[in-house]
Amino acid sequence: MDALSSLNFGLSYDLMMELTVYGENQEDLTRAALGWLTQGVASAISVAGVGDPAKGLPVSSVGFNSISRVVNPKRGNWWGYYSAAPRGSFEVLFNPYVDEANSWAADIIKDRPESLIVKVGKFSKDGQVGDSSIRFVVSFDEDLPNYVKLAYCVGDDLLCAQSHSSVEHARLFAAVDWACRSANIVFGHFSYVHTGGATELEAYLRGPAGVPSSNTPKWRERLRGYSWLMVASRDIAEAAGGVDALLTSDAFEYASALPNGSVLLQATSEFQQYTGDRVRRVHQSLREFLINGEFRRPAPVPGCPPLHMVIFES
Repeated sequence: MDALSSLNFGLSYDLMMELTVYGENQEDLTRAALGWLTQGVASAISVAGVGDPAKGLPVSSVGFNSISRVVNPKRGNWWGYYSAAPRGSFEVLFNPYVDEANSWAADIIKDRPESLIVKVGKFSKDGQVGDSSIRFVVSFDEDLPNYVKLAYCVGDDLLCAQSHSSVEHARLFAAVDWACRSANIVFGHFSYVHTGGATELEAYLRGPAGVPSSNTPKWRERLRGYSWLMVASRDIAEAAGGVDALLTSDAFEYASALPNGSVLLQATSEFQQYTGDRVRRVHQSLREFLINGEFRRPAPVPGCPPLHMVIFES
């Protein structure tokens, strides 16, 4: 264990599966964004039949602070709320599972907000709302008019907890599967949450090489990073020899062609297995397609995500 890992041992960090959607038609981007926050959410929380969306609960336009006054929760049911920023300043709407909320979200998405988020979690046995278990995010960038990014955020402690790791993996896979079948996903990465949605690789590169908005349009010929679960574009997959070649590279346990020709890649069956040599294999198999830049290795201070998912080599 290196110095930084030792200092951070026992802490929990958010992980993010971010999927980049490309579209020349704004209606396609809007459809993908709203679908992610409705059907994507539904696909994840329905895994294993545990709990149901609270479809019958009223909508509160004042949001999170009023949840306890407007619900009669049952243990195991899912609470949730939308938050949007900026729209004026910041707006919140409780209960994303009803038509009124979907209409509200659809109206906001048309304005390409900086972010629109659905936070979800389960009510405790006494009906209390705790920290959100999962966040579904759509984000737009004014410098990238032909893109929307869809993200699934979950704490590494939740994903790797021995008692329910399999269910949490299934939730993630269900959401990713919905997106990959329903939208034009041209790139995807699974990384610790870094400012600006950076991949693990981008987070440790100096200057423009580490700027996601600069790298995003390069998806046809360059990968912004490599990770345990990822999507590579059709062009890169073909240049790498196709699905069969990627599978025989000994880097991935799973590879599947998507409807748009991109390829979904998974290095190991579970995230916690993605360490050491497994990371190096993925890096080596995709090395010629990665963005290039000078590394800036962070100082060993607490509060930073682990470094095990990036290879500090040119």
